[in-house]
Parts: sequence; structure tokens; C-alpha cells
Amino acid sequence: MILTVKKDCDRNELQRLMNQLEKKGLELNFSEGANYIVLGLVGDTTALDVDWLKSFTCVKEVTRVQAPYKKANRLFHPEDSVIDVSGVKVGGQEKIVVIGGPCSVEGEEMICDIAQQVKDAGGVMLRGGAYKPRTSPYAFQGMGTEGILAMVKAREKT
Repeated sequence: MILTVKKDCDRNELQRLMNQLEKKGLELNFSEGANYIVLGLVGDTTALDVDWLKSFTCVKEVTRVQAPYKKANRLFHPEDSVIDVSGVKVGGQEKIVVIGGPCSVEGEEMICDIAQQVKDAGGVMLRGGAYKPRTSPYAFQGMGTEGILAMVKAREKT
């Protein structure tokens, strides 16, 4: 469940609400943005009365979340996620990151050639499958550690 709280709310009332919710065994995730405050309630919220929650003057909106991705919801986490991958910023307002490479690493020469092609095409990251889980023990299962080492060589060469 997500509670959207008025930014200019009475902080004492908000604290009373939070204390009561914690007494009900709920985990609270507090996030204060520029325009509003969001409380992400984690736990069994089925018994919570929406009208009771709305009786608090600080509560602007009550949203039941049925999806399993509460912590990734933009209402709870309005800021962009930016991940740093060895100096390359992925996400948010950063430039689009081009990643390329083969489904399966089959040798050092092959992955080094592809790495150069990816770089020449504007790519900044190389991907390749070194481990290939299969249902049959007789099917190609990737090069494993050798494949990883081949990708390390490709990184060093490009």
C-alpha cells in the first residue's frame, strides 16, 4: 500500500500515523520528495481500513498496490535510478548506453573482433554468454571461465 502525504502536513499527526502503522506490524518506507511525502507500507495491509487512513488530515491519497514490485514503484521511488558500471552511467537522464556482443563467447579471437566492432559502432559495453545453462548435458554449455578470460582480453584490447 502507498500513502501519499501532503508536503505541508502536521508532522506530529504524521508521526502518530506512522507509530500506529508500525504497531500493526507494517514496515514503513519513508520518501520525501519536492512536492509530497510517500509512505510505502510493506506487509499485510488487507485489514487496513482506507477510510481510517483518510481520516488523517495529512493523508492525500491511499493506493493499494497488488503488484510484487512495491519498492520499484515510481510513487514510492520518484528519483531516477542511475547505476555506475565501471564509470559508465546507466539510467536516469544519462545518454543511452549501447551494449553489444554475442549470445555465446566461442573463443578469444572471436570476442576480441566483436568487441572492436561494438566499440566502432558506438557501443560502450560488451556482453557475451560465457556460461550457457542447458537442459541437456550434451548441449554446448559455454566456455565458462575461459570465456570470461577471453572477455577480459577483449576489454584490455579495446
